[in-house]
Amino acid sequence: MLKLEKINKKINGRPILKDVSFEVTQGQTLCIVGPSGAGKTTLLKTIIGLTDYDSGEILLNGQKFVPTIDNVNQGVIGVVFQDFRLFPHLSTAENVSLAPRLKSGRDLKNIQTETLKLLTQLGLADKADLYPFQLSGGQKQRVAIARALALHPQILCWDEPTSALDPDMRDNVVTLITQLKQEKITQIVVTHDLDFAKKIADQMYQLTPVE
Repeated sequence: MLKLEKINKKINGRPILKDVSFEVTQGQTLCIVGPSGAGKTTLLKTIIGLTDYDSGEILLNGQKFVPTIDNVNQGVIGVVFQDFRLFPHLSTAENVSLAPRLKSGRDLKNIQTETLKLLTQLGLADKADLYPFQLSGGQKQRVAIARALALHPQILCWDEPTSALDPDMRDNVVTLITQLKQEKITQIVVTHDLDFAKKIADQMYQLTPVE
Protein backbone atom coordinates (compact mmCIF):
# COMPACT_ATOMS: atom_id res chain seq x y z
CA MET A 1 0.00 0.00 0.00
CA LEU A 2 1.21 3.51 -0.84
CA LYS A 3 -0.05 6.33 1.35
CA LEU A 4 0.54 10.07 1.05
CA GLU A 5 -0.23 12.28 4.03
CA LYS A 6 -0.50 16.08 3.64
CA ILE A 7 2.17 16.49 0.97
CA ASN A 8 3.07 20.14 0.31
CA LYS A 9 5.43 21.64 -2.22
CA LYS A 10 6.32 25.11 -3.43
CA ILE A 11 8.28 26.06 -6.54
CA ASN A 12 9.91 29.50 -6.47
CA GLY A 13 7.69 30.37 -3.53
CA ARG A 14 4.49 29.42 -5.35
CA PRO A 15 2.39 26.61 -3.83
CA ILE A 16 2.02 23.71 -6.28
CA LEU A 17 0.83 20.90 -3.99
CA LYS A 18 -1.18 21.57 -0.84
CA ASP A 19 -2.14 18.90 1.70
CA VAL A 20 -2.23 16.10 -0.88
CA SER A 21 -3.42 12.92 0.84
CA PHE A 22 -4.50 9.57 -0.59
CA GLU A 23 -3.77 5.87 -0.35
CA VAL A 24 -3.78 3.12 -2.93
CA THR A 25 -3.71 -0.58 -2.06
CA GLN A 26 -2.07 -3.48 -3.87
CA GLY A 27 -3.60 -4.13 -7.28
CA GLN A 28 -5.56 -0.89 -7.38
CA THR A 29 -5.32 1.72 -10.11
CA LEU A 30 -5.41 5.33 -8.93
CA CYS A 31 -5.85 8.07 -11.52
CA ILE A 32 -4.59 11.56 -10.72
CA VAL A 33 -6.66 13.99 -12.76
CA GLY A 34 -6.95 17.72 -13.10
CA PRO A 35 -6.37 20.62 -15.47
CA SER A 36 -3.02 21.74 -16.83
CA GLY A 37 -1.03 23.49 -14.11
CA ALA A 38 -2.71 21.64 -11.25
CA GLY A 39 0.51 19.85 -10.29
CA LYS A 40 -0.19 16.36 -11.62
CA THR A 41 3.28 15.77 -13.07
CA THR A 42 4.92 17.41 -10.04
CA LEU A 43 3.06 14.99 -7.79
CA LEU A 44 4.17 12.02 -9.88
CA LYS A 45 7.78 13.23 -9.83
CA THR A 46 7.49 13.52 -6.05
CA ILE A 47 6.31 9.91 -5.74
CA ILE A 48 9.14 8.54 -7.88
CA GLY A 49 11.83 10.75 -6.36
CA LEU A 50 12.61 13.11 -9.23
CA THR A 51 11.71 16.11 -7.07
CA ASP A 52 11.47 16.60 -3.33
CA TYR A 53 8.60 17.93 -1.22
CA ASP A 54 8.52 20.46 1.58
CA SER A 55 6.37 18.71 4.18
CA GLY A 56 4.18 15.69 4.71
CA GLU A 57 4.91 11.96 4.72
CA ILE A 58 4.89 9.06 2.30
CA LEU A 59 4.40 5.48 3.54
CA LEU A 60 4.94 2.24 1.64
CA ASN A 61 3.46 -0.88 3.23
CA GLY A 62 3.14 0.99 6.49
CA GLN A 63 6.78 2.10 6.62
CA LYS A 64 8.15 5.59 6.01
CA PHE A 65 9.20 5.80 2.38
CA VAL A 66 11.79 8.24 1.06
CA PRO A 67 11.33 8.63 -2.70
CA THR A 68 14.61 8.59 -4.61
CA ILE A 69 15.50 7.62 -8.16
CA ASP A 70 17.22 4.57 -6.65
CA ASN A 71 13.75 3.17 -5.97
CA VAL A 72 13.18 3.17 -9.73
CA ASN A 73 16.59 1.65 -10.44
CA GLN A 74 16.02 -1.08 -7.85
CA GLY A 75 12.55 -1.94 -9.07
CA VAL A 76 10.43 -0.64 -6.19
CA ILE A 77 8.69 1.74 -8.59
CA GLY A 78 8.41 1.47 -12.38
CA VAL A 79 7.77 4.51 -14.55
CA VAL A 80 6.39 4.93 -18.07
CA PHE A 81 7.34 8.48 -19.00
CA GLN A 82 5.25 10.54 -21.41
CA ASP A 83 8.24 10.92 -23.75
CA PHE A 84 9.29 7.27 -23.20
CA ARG A 85 12.99 8.14 -22.59
CA LEU A 86 14.37 5.20 -24.53
CA PHE A 87 18.12 5.04 -25.14
CA PRO A 88 18.51 5.74 -28.89
CA HIS A 89 21.76 3.75 -29.18
CA LEU A 90 20.22 0.58 -27.70
CA SER A 91 17.95 -1.93 -29.40
CA THR A 92 14.49 -2.74 -28.09
CA ALA A 93 15.77 -5.79 -26.21
CA GLU A 94 18.75 -3.87 -24.83
CA ASN A 95 16.53 -1.04 -23.58
CA VAL A 96 14.36 -3.53 -21.72
CA SER A 97 17.19 -5.63 -20.28
CA LEU A 98 19.53 -2.79 -19.29
CA ALA A 99 18.25 -2.24 -15.73
CA PRO A 100 18.14 -5.97 -14.84
CA ARG A 101 21.68 -6.38 -16.23
CA LEU A 102 22.93 -3.50 -14.09
CA LYS A 103 21.32 -4.97 -10.99
CA SER A 104 23.82 -7.20 -9.23
CA GLY A 105 23.28 -10.90 -8.84
CA ARG A 106 21.07 -11.41 -11.91
CA ASP A 107 21.74 -14.33 -14.25
CA LEU A 108 22.22 -13.11 -17.84
CA LYS A 109 20.44 -16.06 -19.44
CA ASN A 110 17.46 -15.58 -17.12
CA ILE A 111 17.36 -11.87 -17.99
CA GLN A 112 17.34 -12.68 -21.70
CA THR A 113 14.50 -15.16 -21.21
CA GLU A 114 12.44 -12.67 -19.20
CA THR A 115 13.11 -9.91 -21.73
CA LEU A 116 11.83 -12.05 -24.60
CA LYS A 117 8.78 -13.03 -22.54
CA LEU A 118 7.93 -9.37 -21.88
CA LEU A 119 8.41 -8.42 -25.51
CA THR A 120 6.21 -11.31 -26.60
CA GLN A 121 3.46 -10.31 -24.16
CA LEU A 122 3.53 -6.78 -25.57
CA GLY A 123 3.62 -7.83 -29.21
CA LEU A 124 7.23 -6.74 -29.73
CA ALA A 125 9.09 -10.01 -30.18
CA ASP A 126 9.74 -9.25 -33.84
CA LYS A 127 11.05 -5.78 -32.91
CA ALA A 128 13.70 -6.99 -30.44
CA ASP A 129 16.64 -5.97 -32.64
CA LEU A 130 15.21 -2.65 -33.86
CA TYR A 131 16.27 0.75 -32.54
CA PRO A 132 13.90 3.48 -31.29
CA PHE A 133 14.07 5.47 -34.53
CA GLN A 134 12.69 2.41 -36.35
CA LEU A 135 9.61 2.16 -34.10
CA SER A 136 6.22 3.87 -34.15
CA GLY A 137 5.01 5.93 -31.20
CA GLY A 138 2.85 3.10 -29.93
CA GLN A 139 5.71 0.61 -30.23
CA LYS A 140 8.05 2.95 -28.33
CA GLN A 141 5.48 3.19 -25.56
CA ARG A 142 5.27 -0.59 -25.31
CA VAL A 143 9.07 -0.79 -25.08
CA ALA A 144 8.92 1.73 -22.25
CA ILE A 145 6.26 -0.38 -20.53
CA ALA A 146 8.34 -3.55 -20.91
CA ARG A 147 11.36 -1.73 -19.49
CA ALA A 148 9.33 -0.54 -16.50
CA LEU A 149 8.07 -4.06 -15.85
CA ALA A 150 11.48 -5.72 -16.22
CA LEU A 151 12.35 -5.22 -12.54
CA HIS A 152 8.94 -6.44 -11.30
CA PRO A 153 7.99 -3.17 -9.57
CA GLN A 154 5.55 -3.00 -6.69
CA ILE A 155 4.09 0.17 -8.17
CA LEU A 156 3.86 1.23 -11.81
CA CYS A 157 3.48 4.94 -12.57
CA TRP A 158 2.21 6.33 -15.86
CA ASP A 159 2.65 9.93 -17.02
CA GLU A 160 -0.10 10.92 -19.50
CA PRO A 161 -0.10 7.52 -21.27
CA THR A 162 -2.69 8.49 -23.90
CA SER A 163 -1.47 11.99 -24.77
CA ALA A 164 -0.01 11.06 -28.17
CA LEU A 165 -2.15 8.04 -29.03
CA ASP A 166 -4.96 7.50 -31.50
CA PRO A 167 -8.24 5.92 -30.25
CA ASP A 168 -7.19 2.36 -31.13
CA MET A 169 -3.88 2.68 -29.28
CA ARG A 170 -5.69 4.26 -26.33
CA ASP A 171 -7.92 1.18 -26.12
CA ASN A 172 -4.79 -0.98 -26.14
CA VAL A 173 -3.46 0.91 -23.11
CA VAL A 174 -6.79 0.41 -21.33
CA THR A 175 -6.50 -3.33 -21.98
CA LEU A 176 -2.90 -3.45 -20.76
CA ILE A 177 -3.61 -1.54 -17.54
CA THR A 178 -6.55 -3.87 -16.87
CA GLN A 179 -4.30 -6.91 -17.39
CA LEU A 180 -1.68 -5.53 -15.01
CA LYS A 181 -4.39 -4.87 -12.45
CA GLN A 182 -5.32 -8.56 -12.62
CA GLU A 183 -1.68 -9.35 -11.86
CA LYS A 184 -2.03 -7.28 -8.65
CA ILE A 185 0.32 -4.52 -9.78
CA THR A 186 -0.50 -1.21 -8.12
CA GLN A 187 -0.73 1.57 -10.70
CA ILE A 188 -0.75 5.36 -10.46
CA VAL A 189 -1.82 7.10 -13.65
CA VAL A 190 -1.52 10.82 -14.31
CA THR A 191 -3.96 11.86 -17.02
CA HIS A 192 -6.01 14.81 -18.26
CA ASP A 193 -8.33 12.39 -20.10
CA LEU A 194 -11.38 11.79 -17.88
CA ASP A 195 -12.99 9.28 -20.24
CA PHE A 196 -9.82 7.20 -20.17
CA ALA A 197 -9.57 7.53 -16.39
CA LYS A 198 -13.14 6.30 -15.90
CA LYS A 199 -12.32 3.11 -17.83
CA ILE A 200 -9.32 2.13 -15.73
CA ALA A 201 -9.59 3.76 -12.29
CA ASP A 202 -10.53 2.08 -9.03
CA GLN A 203 -10.31 5.55 -7.54
CA MET A 204 -9.57 9.05 -8.78
CA TYR A 205 -7.76 11.90 -7.07
CA GLN A 206 -8.68 15.36 -8.33
CA LEU A 207 -5.98 18.01 -8.28
CA THR A 208 -6.85 21.68 -8.72
CA PRO A 209 -4.48 24.64 -9.03
CA VAL A 210 -3.51 25.97 -5.61
CA GLU A 211 -4.76 29.52 -5.03
